[in-house]
Amino acid sequence: MIKALLVTPLPPQPTGLADFARRILSLTENHVEWTVAYPSGAQPLDGFDCLPISELKNQHFEGAVIYQIGNSPHCEEVIETLLSHGGTGLFHETNMHHVLRNKADKSGHWETYKNHVNHDYKEKSESFLAIMNKKAKSLAEYDNRLRVNQLVGNLVSSCDQIAVLSDTAKLDLAKLSNGKSIVRMGFLPDFLGKVKRTPSTDKIFTVGIVGTYHFGRSWPDMLKAVQMFRRIVDCRLLIIGSGWPETDYSWIKATGRLPDIEFRQELENIDIAIDLRRHTCGETSASMMDLLRRGIPAIVTSEGTFRDISADAVLRIPSESGAGGAYAALKYLYQNHQVRSSISTVAAQYFNDVSDKKKCLAEWLDLIERSGS
Repeated sequence: MIKALLVTPLPPQPTGLADFARRILSLTENHVEWTVAYPSGAQPLDGFDCLPISELKNQHFEGAVIYQIGNSPHCEEVIETLLSHGGTGLFHETNMHHVLRNKADKSGHWETYKNHVNHDYKEKSESFLAIMNKKAKSLAEYDNRLRVNQLVGNLVSSCDQIAVLSDTAKLDLAKLSNGKSIVRMGFLPDFLGKVKRTPSTDKIFTVGIVGTYHFGRSWPDMLKAVQMFRRIVDCRLLIIGSGWPETDYSWIKATGRLPDIEFRQELENIDIAIDLRRHTCGETSASMMDLLRRGIPAIVTSEGTFRDISADAVLRIPSESGAGGAYAALKYLYQNHQVRSSISTVAAQYFNDVSDKKKCLAEWLDLIERSGS
């Protein structure tokens, strides 16, 4: 068996990277002898050799080393280890500005943050810092500033090779990689079997929003679009995910973060999904992949990695079309059952192609072998 080190968030940390780590291990456990290093706040997984990142020794880095890199505080220790030791980085986003800035703000180590800025922006660093240090009028404005000003190059430079989950991410990081190998990996599903819809007497038409809330997801536009849609259709809004703003509307149900099986059961209740994003960080949306897997027709903005999805597998609208465009798309899909059915079929086919288990296993074994060479 191949020996390898995986440095990654793990459950119960509330991040999709922790879930993805379990999928990597499940896919490869019969072929790879893993050591798994996890950050503070995570727990070891049964059946694997796990240890805290703080207990890693030099000998742990002698073979293949894979890091899961994401733009969240859960990845701070992972990123620090990558910068210190190098290895292969699996980038779930192509902009790490939030996590790098947050780390500096918490620790007060602004010189480290400035080093990242100097690496990426060189003679433009002072202008960059002036923009970032200007007082923001709101958290939303500040978040948007982090989104539109990419910061990731120092992490890319620290990698021996790079793995990504979308064509868009591959093109984006290729500009910063100085010719290093960038591998486009398939998206790993949760490997659960089919989940049956929970029987319910409630047959009301359901619009769904899936995944965790952040400022990049256009909540005001999505809410307004569904409010407009409700003028012509008796429907409800089902939000499956955590952190969404609270409302007093009785027609909105928010589940919070759910275990895998309950999550899949709730997906079965959605008739049309909606996901409007603006100024993404290059994230591959696990929640969107789950919707595609189930064949749920989804309305998305033409942003980031959503542009990689097959044209007939979703209904894409211009980012600037806002609530009005989303409402028109909802109305169109509701009134055209045949179109919904066609999108559903193509969506499931697309997911099956990019998540084929044999292809994904071959990709992972090849990535690990090259990481250790």
